[in-house]
Amino acid sequence: MFEKLGHGVTRYPWFFLVFWVIVCSAAAGGAFFGFGHGGLFDRLENSMSLVPGSDSDQVDQLTNTSADGELITIVVNGVDMGSQASQTTAGQFMAANRDIFTTVKNVIQETDPFLLSAAPDPTLHQNAMTMISSQQNGFLISLVLDPALQADNERTARNETHDAVAVALDTFNIALAQQFPGSQATQISVALLGDSVIGQVQSDLVTGEAVSLPVALLLMIIVFGGVLAAGLPLIGALISIAVGLGAVWGLTFFITVDSFILNVISIIGVALSIDYGLLVVSRYREQLVIELDAAGYPSDRSRVPRKFAAQEIVRTATQKTIATAGRTVAFSALTIAFAMSALLTMQSSILKTMATAGIIVTLLAVLMALMVVPALIVIMNRVLIQRSVLSRIPGLRQISQALGDSASDQGFFSRLAHGVHKRPWLIMVAVLAILGVMAYPIGGLKMRTTFDDFLPPNQPTTIAYNTLQQNYPALRGASIVVIADEPPDSAIRLYSYLQTLADVDFVTPPAVLPDDANRTVISVHVDAVDQVGSQVTDLVKGLRTYDAGVPLLIGGPAALQYDFIQSVLNNAPRALIIMICAVLILLFLMTGSLVVPLKALIINSLSLIASLGTASFIFEHGLFGMPKVLGMETFIVVCGICFGFGLAMDYEVFLLARIKEYWDAGLTNDEAVEQGLQRSGRIITSAAAIIVAVFIGFTFGNMGAIKQVGVLLAITVITDATLVRLLLVPATMTVLGQWNWWAPAPLRTIYSKLKIIH
Repeated sequence: MFEKLGHGVTRYPWFFLVFWVIVCSAAAGGAFFGFGHGGLFDRLENSMSLVPGSDSDQVDQLTNTSADGELITIVVNGVDMGSQASQTTAGQFMAANRDIFTTVKNVIQETDPFLLSAAPDPTLHQNAMTMISSQQNGFLISLVLDPALQADNERTARNETHDAVAVALDTFNIALAQQFPGSQATQISVALLGDSVIGQVQSDLVTGEAVSLPVALLLMIIVFGGVLAAGLPLIGALISIAVGLGAVWGLTFFITVDSFILNVISIIGVALSIDYGLLVVSRYREQLVIELDAAGYPSDRSRVPRKFAAQEIVRTATQKTIATAGRTVAFSALTIAFAMSALLTMQSSILKTMATAGIIVTLLAVLMALMVVPALIVIMNRVLIQRSVLSRIPGLRQISQALGDSASDQGFFSRLAHGVHKRPWLIMVAVLAILGVMAYPIGGLKMRTTFDDFLPPNQPTTIAYNTLQQNYPALRGASIVVIADEPPDSAIRLYSYLQTLADVDFVTPPAVLPDDANRTVISVHVDAVDQVGSQVTDLVKGLRTYDAGVPLLIGGPAALQYDFIQSVLNNAPRALIIMICAVLILLFLMTGSLVVPLKALIINSLSLIASLGTASFIFEHGLFGMPKVLGMETFIVVCGICFGFGLAMDYEVFLLARIKEYWDAGLTNDEAVEQGLQRSGRIITSAAAIIVAVFIGFTFGNMGAIKQVGVLLAITVITDATLVRLLLVPATMTVLGQWNWWAPAPLRTIYSKLKIIH
């Protein structure tokens, strides 16, 4: 198959390139312009449904189902409310400027504390106090929009209303600043908070790409000693990114795609595209030396004549590259895709979506390496053969030779492997000790999932939201939401019990569940710094075992987090079995050994645990400029394990494929390890350095979750490409010797018929 693909790409390079340019253009058009259906960022969502069908999900669905219109809360800060006189002044200001909001089309109700205080109903007077800041430095204004705007076909009218409210708020702020210098009013709503997250995702994506891609290009120029060769993997990465964004845009028509998924998928797509492209270009340049030698031309490319059979030499070298390196990257992508498919077993729709998108970008990355990069090599023809003028720069040529092409059978990495052969047990013990120290902090790993952590810091909307939560206790989000299958007048016993719970600040009286008069909803507000911490979570678990005499549903932020973590833990064994079986089968089909796959699973697992422990320690203590957090995001831990395991297998495949080539050629085990590491060590190290630069580039954004995934994957790659791939794997292969390649006779027969690497 790969021989045929190589023949097709080298004979019709323009067809493959034009095809992918057309696909890229169409995908980019959909992602950025939407063809009348909204672009990708317009179609992204921020789902609060983490585990469909769970208690917390049912509570969220039931309490958000209402015929009422969208609520917009305006948080006014910097207005003195500490005395009756100051409140009177503020009330007079609102009376004079209230119509700024009430005259906005589709605003059907405006409420503020001064309006409630003037009402004849005494109950409303008490409600007015809840809209005044506990710090006596501000108040709230509530706007309700026409419920008709909630319809799917009213998107344009809804957007126009939001714009009109924003204009009215600007007018209000001008008058507010004149009356109360230093004051400011900021609007918040569920839609606005979601938009701020999506906006931050978009900003962080641009920032990450702007930082990582130029650094990656610079490193590849150093590796290859020229701009043209360095640009090939990057061109493949750019096309892969554009097509991947279009594919995710297409997914939004069938499933809900949460905004933060986009950055995680972009990180993986860029990393794999560069990884695979780098391997293909490096293997091509290695094969090119062989073909030039066979044709009688100088292999150092220093004196290549102007007229020679460049086309056939390039085609031959490219075909052989696709047949060897192409097969390797395809196998690697297959392994990673299977690792990601383990997330499809999870109950969470978000994780399933992430797995689907991850598999898509993985396949795109390998298609770029198998089609676009080779096609560009053939099209560039003789230009790519000639040495770049950059190689004449003092020092750059030496660095390129040390890190780039692996045409020599002897060098740093073969000597490193030879040194490991002399002291394998010492190397194993030392590396395992380092991994143990790195893994130690994982014992204190805490996972958390809360929408608040995804809000962009230091933005006006986030600041206003935090002000509402801190200074308006009666109106802040409930810690726990309880729904009982009984009408409110029968829920007195439950209401009384909830008031007796430890650390409870206050409990709202039983109320009718929207759209269901036979069910009661009660909100419990807990006096806790962390609303998803153990203090509130323990109350959730206790309430779920409480016998209220009627069925109860327990929801709220802590319940959502608890249900999500439990769903991950419950489905983890099945996901791990899929990953383990996939790796065992695929590595067996590549090597014909049972020992190598088992060893790879054990070593990669140790590496991953060590990386996760180190990452959690960094964020727990806020080291290296990273934000200090109360726990790692559950999404990041799960995806980091899945993607990190896939990336570790990526380098495992790169190394084992070369070692297997030399073993099959008749070299001894130690010689095969030395030659395999010499040929692949440079590309693994160079690829790792570039990918780490990509991952670190995404930590320059503001979203904490993206910083976590960037740091976690960077540590995973560094650990795997240095301690594991250069030291631990050669040491274990030295100790095992010929047993590395053992398999029972029946399996050897199966391997001979189904083997992937020939």
